[in-house]
Amino acid sequence: MKIFKLFKIRYLLYFFVFALLILFFKFNVRFTDFEMTSDPQKHISNNEFQYNMPLDPASPWPKFRNNALQNGRSTVIPEITSSKPWVYETGKGIFSSPVVDNDGNVYIGSADHYFYAIDKNGKIKWKHLTGEIIDSSALLDDKGNVFVGSGDGYVYAFEKKTGKLNWKFKAHTPEEVKKEFGINTHNVNWFEGNIGMLPDGTLLAPNDNYLVYALDRETGKISNTFPANEMIWSLPAVNSQTGRIFFGTCFTALKNVFCYNYETGEKIWNKGGLGTNAATIMLTSENENGAALVGGFDGMLRAYSQKDGFHIWKFGARDHIYASPGSLSDGTVIQPSADGTVYALDPENGKVKWAFDTREPIRSSPAIDGNDCIYVGSGEGRLFCINSDGTLRWAYQCITDDRNDLNASPALGREGVYVAGESGGIFYIPYDYPLSETGKKDPLCAQGPDEDLPEDGSSLYFTTRFGGLLLTPPEEIDANEPLTFSLFVREKNDTILSAIDKNSLKINFADNKTAVVKVSADKKFITIVPREKWTGPEGGTLNFSVSGNYITGMKRFGLKFFGGNKNNAYSQSFSFKVNEYGSDKSPYFIPRKPGDKSSAFELSRLAAPNPSMLPSWNQIGFDSLHYIFGIIEGEGSDAVVWGIGGKPGNEDKKTVVDPSLKVRFPLNMNYEGGLFTLYNYEGFLLDFNGTWDMPYASYRLASIVDAQSGMFLRRASLNATANCDDIEFYGPFLKLTGMSEFDTGQMHIYGGCNFNIYGKGYSEKPTGTGNVTFLADENTVSAAIAEGTLKTNEHVFSILLVNVETGKPAALDYAGKTEVQNDSSGNTVSVKITFDKKNLKGSYRVYYIVDTYPAAKGSVEIK
Repeated sequence: MKIFKLFKIRYLLYFFVFALLILFFKFNVRFTDFEMTSDPQKHISNNEFQYNMPLDPASPWPKFRNNALQNGRSTVIPEITSSKPWVYETGKGIFSSPVVDNDGNVYIGSADHYFYAIDKNGKIKWKHLTGEIIDSSALLDDKGNVFVGSGDGYVYAFEKKTGKLNWKFKAHTPEEVKKEFGINTHNVNWFEGNIGMLPDGTLLAPNDNYLVYALDRETGKISNTFPANEMIWSLPAVNSQTGRIFFGTCFTALKNVFCYNYETGEKIWNKGGLGTNAATIMLTSENENGAALVGGFDGMLRAYSQKDGFHIWKFGARDHIYASPGSLSDGTVIQPSADGTVYALDPENGKVKWAFDTREPIRSSPAIDGNDCIYVGSGEGRLFCINSDGTLRWAYQCITDDRNDLNASPALGREGVYVAGESGGIFYIPYDYPLSETGKKDPLCAQGPDEDLPEDGSSLYFTTRFGGLLLTPPEEIDANEPLTFSLFVREKNDTILSAIDKNSLKINFADNKTAVVKVSADKKFITIVPREKWTGPEGGTLNFSVSGNYITGMKRFGLKFFGGNKNNAYSQSFSFKVNEYGSDKSPYFIPRKPGDKSSAFELSRLAAPNPSMLPSWNQIGFDSLHYIFGIIEGEGSDAVVWGIGGKPGNEDKKTVVDPSLKVRFPLNMNYEGGLFTLYNYEGFLLDFNGTWDMPYASYRLASIVDAQSGMFLRRASLNATANCDDIEFYGPFLKLTGMSEFDTGQMHIYGGCNFNIYGKGYSEKPTGTGNVTFLADENTVSAAIAEGTLKTNEHVFSILLVNVETGKPAALDYAGKTEVQNDSSGNTVSVKITFDKKNLKGSYRVYYIVDTYPAAKGSVEIK
């Protein structure tokens, strides 16, 4: 009997091992030869282009990624002219990519809500105002039309020549998606994905509401929908031979690549990796054995079988991948990464053929001309032209401002390259202009063949608030200015994967100075923040050294790197002159009683480039944010400030209060001799456009102002720490992408924003406040308003509690736990804040706030 049992166990073990081998071979071994290169594209008659779909045949770049395969390659042979570069400035940053017609007219949307048509000389032809930021790239068809999606949830159809609006289509709201499709969405109905096309001319429009729409281009009517499981920024690639489309989604793990039959609407397969797929899929061939390539936020470029989603190979970059892949004429895959490198990969196996390194993240997808020259924008504000062997042909500095990311992808015209950037500029650079005699004298131009990078070894780059990496730091800083340094390691003339060893980090200050020091969760940068000033009013010198070990040879799970060699030492010393700041009295109005003036401020154009994944996730969302602040109370150099949400006005675009948002949060203000600092170290929730709350453990804005006028002299820096484990739905996945710490769940953020005086510089008590009575119990404080005439839908109404003993705002969920009631006429009659009684006891000053003005003041005792 014992022998029989052993026999059974042995054969069960054999069966188990055999089953494991079957599964291994099924998912890891190729039994089919895949078509990894495509036939060369060809010109057809009259110098037109072959697209296998009714795109504008005369256009060298009619859609994002140019063609149905979406390999970013055009057969256009560059025409060398004597024309000069130009720039057209829009009213805000640009994150969408241009398309170009045969005459050199460029079509592109901006975060200023306008869609632009600009002629070949940089002059405006026409523009159309939409209701939100435009992040979508347009499409030119063969009937003289241009189509584009907007963040307002509409797809617009224009006549290309005149800008006449033919129709517009509205996407389903999240509530409508749930009702009609049974899908619970967590976002909005913005069109952030680009516009594509099927062979019969049907438009494809991916949306943040988890749907890809198929729209009749004549009428804008829905002909089909392709449901997914998250926001869709990835433009579907189209295989006209097999009748299939392929696209990625922002779903974080395993099920974020979709294949549909576009004729029947049937889902064929659904596979994926460990990170969001924002990039557009590239097809290697129209053969049914071709591959579909897409990079994700886990840093992996994956090649899938078009037929069944089989995983053919994968390649891992040092950081996440936002850019879409491209292809040279011989099939070589060109993949830029947010690690700052452009990789050339063997299409058969994903092995690196060459790598071109830059200093800053690349989110721009490559455009490739008929000579196999590669054009790509970078976080340095530079357009690079790279030869097919990986050497630099030339580079052009499009943006010299510190807000300089070129996150949009280039488009190729017949005579030059078009690209747009974070500064709001649309740029035209003639082909090979930097190689011309004029270009060689132009300080914005650089010529190859070498990379513009330091020698082998480790370096700490001084990092600007907008993500710029400076090998030579500035000589002077302001007394409230934070400092950030990013690790950069080179070996054998290549940038390698490295990480700061947090445990060995040492920062030694001269003169016994102190600061708050944080290492980012991805271990790529260090923030050093004063509390709140480096020196006294007289200024001085800040001297310190940074030393420790950095890690190489790490293993990875997604973008979470671990293990490796920690025996690599670095050490650098820094010296900064700290500017004096005087002791001038504050130029701002601090209300002592209701009716006094209250100074008002505005925050806009927020950018958070560190960690590098934040702009990829939400740069357009950050740039759309507007916050309005007002001073509530204060003594001496300190005050309490109240913040609410705003939006651009309909006509003059000046920021106005947005009552539809539930944004409400307090900050502490410190002012001394022109140094202006806002902070909150107690923690609060900050609502993002009504979609989800960001739980901050700390938040600090620092700038300098004119001591007489109070006008801001430079953009503000932002340091923040988010408690990512508390973020609903998305929080747990942020650990896989390396954005938050595994043990604490915290993410350290460094960025910048515009900070200015709001309106006329102050607000006053609004007419119609009424008579206010404050009431309190163990878990609520409320304001009862009698005879008030202020409408609930026209203002933001709030309750703020300030601790009498500390002078600090109570750390409450003002955004989520404030209730406003109105009467039958719409007049506000009650405002209430609810809280956990365990967290709030003692004496408090209580304010009834209308927008940012403290319209009534009282006191409450909470027991």
